[in-house]
Formats: sequence, C-alpha cells, structure tokens
Amino acid sequence: IHNGADDNASGTAALLEIARTLKGLKNQQSNYLFIAFSGEELGLYGSKYFVEHPTVDLKTVSYMINMDMLGRLNDSSKTITVGGYGTSPVWGELYNATGKAKLYNTSLVYRYDSSGTGPSDHTSFYRKDIPVLFYFTGLHSDYHRPTDDYDKINYVGELHIVRHILSVIEATNKRGAKLAFSKTKEAQTATSARFSVTLGIMPDYTFSGAGVRVDGVTEGRPAHKIGMKVGDIITSLGSTQVNSVESYMQALSNYKKGDKTNVVYQRGKENLTATVEFQ
Repeated sequence: IHNGADDNASGTAALLEIARTLKGLKNQQSNYLFIAFSGEELGLYGSKYFVEHPTVDLKTVSYMINMDMLGRLNDSSKTITVGGYGTSPVWGELYNATGKAKLYNTSLVYRYDSSGTGPSDHTSFYRKDIPVLFYFTGLHSDYHRPTDDYDKINYVGELHIVRHILSVIEATNKRGAKLAFSKTKEAQTATSARFSVTLGIMPDYTFSGAGVRVDGVTEGRPAHKIGMKVGDIITSLGSTQVNSVESYMQALSNYKKGDKTNVVYQRGKENLTATVEFQ
C-alpha cells in the first residue's frame, strides 16, 4: 500500500488548512479557488484539462500556488525550494521585503528556482501566462514507495511552511492589483531528457551547490554496487560535467542498459572515481 503521506497528502493537507484559514478571515480583496489535481505524474492531466476548460476566466487569475511534497522539511538545513520565483517581479519584492512587510519565516532557508516550468502542476498555469509559485521540500528514499507514510512527516516543519504560504497570500492580497507576468527560462525535467537507465540514487533537490548531492541510494543498483553513500556529490558522469539535477538527467539519457562509464563524486574533501555498469 502506497499511502503517499508526503507525495502528496502533505500538499493536500496544506491546501485544506489554507482554505480553512482563509475562509475565516475578513476583508479579503480576492477570491480563491482551491483545486486538488489528479493525473500529474501521467503528464499533468488534471491541471492541463483545467486550464483548457477553466471554470473562471483565466485572464482574471492573478497567480497560482502549487504545493507538492511539503512534509519532509529537514530540521538541520530547513531548506525549501521556491519554484516560479522569476514568473513575476512581485515575488522578488515580497521575498526581499523587510520590517512589517516581511513574510512569515521561522528560519526557513529558501532555494529559489526562477523557472515557471517543472514536473508539477504549476507548469500548466505558467504556460497560460499566469505567475506561479511552487513549494517543495525535496525528494527522499521513500519517494514512490510504501514507506512514504505518516510517521516520516515533519508536522511542525509543514506548519511553518503553511504559515509562510499564508503570509505570501496575505501580502499579495494587500496589493490588490493583478500580478505582472514574466517569462522565464524553461526548466529541463525528466520528461525532456528521456532515459532508460538509472544510477539508483535519489538526488537532493534542495542542494544549491555544484553537482548532485545524493539523498538516498537504492540497494542493488549501480551506485550501491560502487559504494556510493548519502551525502556524496556527483560531479561528472562519463564525459558530461554534472552541475545540477538537470545536467545529471541529461547525462543519463546518453546511456542504455549494458553500457559502462565512469562516475566522479566527492565525499567530503576526497574526489572518488568508479566505473558503473547500467543494468
């Protein structure tokens, strides 16, 4: 049984709590539409259908907030990815505000991703010239496994994230006017880099340094066989320099089962090289 506590019961719970909170507030300058889309991993089916058959005039939609996997905030790094940061100049103004205008934050660390596209439902709205924000606490070794259950959720961390998102909504509500839209660079995702092999690692999507930091290693897969560990940072795969998750995925797309190549990775201050065979 895959209960999907983080993916994406955590986002659904946040949606319900934000709806409950906003319903109880007075003097709201905006109307809000709360939608739980299905078919996201099949190809954004639900959100694509909605923007093609909207129940409201999309020209009146000021922005869209997407909450996908909010339940695994790391208590050490407290890092949360804020995607869509570049889709409106307003987002930069809000996140750089000080004093009374400052957004709610209890030591959250933001990892900004300016792109309006990615492997989640905000992409459908961005393609309709609607500013978006995408909140995400990162992948983990329980992703798409039965072990993604309630006992792994960081409930206090998610509460702080929900309060932060509410402060974003409140700040945009005070502005009144419809948010300006900005085009951004298209993000390369697993759907644009098609590959048939895997190294067997879970990337740390909150890592902001060069390379791909390993957040999980699957037993029996190539990375496990060469002794790769959580915390290692992959810097190259074959002839491809790995600077990000996107370049890592592009590198994987060059290989098929049975191919061998070298992988270079850092462990602390040590640089390691090993040969992997894709199965």
